[in-house]
Amino acid sequence: MPAVLPLKESSRDLIVEVAKALEPYFPDITAAWREKLTAELGLDGRTLGALERLNVSTGCSYFNHGNLAGFFENLTYFGNRLAKLQIDTRAVARSLELYQALCEPYLGSLFGDRLTASKAALEMLAAATFQTVSGAYFDAKTSESAALLSVLEAELSAPDLSALLQRVLEITITTFGAANGVVLLRDPDSDLLRVTTSVGLEEQPENLTIRVGQGFSGGVALTGEPDLVLDAAHDERIYSPALRRTASSIWAVPMKTAEATIGVLMIGFSKPYEWLPTERELLRAIADRSALAIDRARVNEALREREARIAELSAHLLRVQEQERRRISRELHDETGQELMVIRLYLGMLENTVKGTPRLKIRETLDVVDRTIEGIRRIIARLSPVLLQELGLVAAIRKAAKDLARDTGIKARVAVPGSIGRLSPEVEAAVYRVVQEALHNVAKHAHAHAVTVEMSQRNGELHLLVEDDGIGIQAKAGSSRGRSFGLAGIRERIGMLGGRVRISSGRGKGARIEVTVPAGHANGHGLALAAAAQQGGWNAQD
Repeated sequence: MPAVLPLKESSRDLIVEVAKALEPYFPDITAAWREKLTAELGLDGRTLGALERLNVSTGCSYFNHGNLAGFFENLTYFGNRLAKLQIDTRAVARSLELYQALCEPYLGSLFGDRLTASKAALEMLAAATFQTVSGAYFDAKTSESAALLSVLEAELSAPDLSALLQRVLEITITTFGAANGVVLLRDPDSDLLRVTTSVGLEEQPENLTIRVGQGFSGGVALTGEPDLVLDAAHDERIYSPALRRTASSIWAVPMKTAEATIGVLMIGFSKPYEWLPTERELLRAIADRSALAIDRARVNEALREREARIAELSAHLLRVQEQERRRISRELHDETGQELMVIRLYLGMLENTVKGTPRLKIRETLDVVDRTIEGIRRIIARLSPVLLQELGLVAAIRKAAKDLARDTGIKARVAVPGSIGRLSPEVEAAVYRVVQEALHNVAKHAHAHAVTVEMSQRNGELHLLVEDDGIGIQAKAGSSRGRSFGLAGIRERIGMLGGRVRISSGRGKGARIEVTVPAGHANGHGLALAAAAQQGGWNAQD
């Protein structure tokens, strides 16, 4: 009742005195006011009835019972109603002005020399009335904005479509003071509406389906226009028994996107309640906002499902790749490698039977065979290192660093505490491939003098760091991808294990790859580490 406070006690007494004095004349004043206001503004009966509740004639019934505060509560209620009827505040001001003007001719005979004071009392009441009504208008607009903002917040925070629909329906019921509500969504591949979410019903009608064009909700979906029912219990278009029992009035609006109607939003009231224009438009705005949110949520869910399928396919491809690497490695070892060893044996035997130039040529051929055998061994080690399978991750990383130091001259340091035992095959394979790719990049791109590989285990997670002192990660000229495919493979492998990858680099400051992945120990922790691993540090050039 903020408008009551500015009125002094003496002013309140005078307002009550003036109202009581005018009371016998209110029927004639009100009739003249209705006629003039209708002619001037062309208002309908519902609007005239709401405006009449703002006049001093209505206030008199409250004043007679000493309830000035009750009158201002009445003003707030009907101010809110006029806002929902979309009546301009200028029409409210004109209505109050006209009623006061029609009262003034009676004041002269009633108050004599107190005419000025009596007019001032009516003006103060009109001003306080307008202030209260304006406040109600503001509150109504604020409520509308809050409802739409709540829907937006639900869209941003809901984890999935089901949670979004539940939250939107709860917001709608609270905003309009409804007793219950239902959201029906249209099947993308049919003309059926299905109850997706309901609130406030004793029996949940989740299995109810309605064809577009049938029943109350089906008609709203077909026409794309709002509709209401004022006697749900006797309306045959209401198919849900739970709604017919618990709701007297039902409002329904279509949930529309730019392309189609995707559903219907319905709320029910325990008493007959016909919506006002602003209420209808607000409900429609909530439905439109919700339809966009639902459409976006469906797209996001489809993208998540597609991403999940892509992740599953990637994991499958990586598994197949590892299996194919092992197969090729075995074939190279069991077939090509053995055949080369036989060739070398025969050439060695032949070398001892000849002299001169033929012997030199055989020796050159033996050197070629030896280089080929060594190359195949390196290929086998890269494809499926025996050390990784037999002795585990730590030994395989040390071997990879040692090979890098031997082949490139880059100083490679491996620091691993002795507490790290055997891990699950998936973790060992993924981490080894990360180290392998990182060391390959160091050898091929980094122009580094030294590289460090550190590994530790904390809180059930394995932490890997590979850092070099090279030129940093540089994008290739004419290409924005640079070494991104190898780095993308690292992220993909670790991501599938629920791990994290952080890659940082600065021009001339080297590159740093940090990996955190669930440790995933193998049963029994595998084989014991070699004595060198127990020391916690190792240098490939030592």
